Amino acid sequence: MKGVREGALTQVFGGPTAKVLDQAMYVGSMEQTIPMLVQSTGLTYKTVKKAVVKLNRLGLVKRSRKVGNAQTYRFDVRKDLHGLIEWAERLQVDRFKRR
Repeated sequence: MKGVREGALTQVFGGPTAKVLDQAMYVGSMEQTIPMLVQSTGLTYKTVKKAVVKLNRLGLVKRSRKVGNAQTYRFDVRKDLHGLIEWAERLQVDRFKRR
């Protein structure tokens, strides 16, 4: 999808799970639905759903409330992956400086 910016985790690790985590970092603790993540990441519904299930098993996303028929999810990425995010952001900046 055009216009979807890659965050530090996506640039370092790649893949849909990193892309979903990057999006979670952008919006902070705001509740998100699968369709919201599909639109913001440019990934398919099935791919986002698999990533959210994986992140839920890892304890990085929690089911929140339902809005209509949509399940919302809450990420606490900054708290749960703080050290990894800082490392990925530093690596991203270092790579940019070398260009």
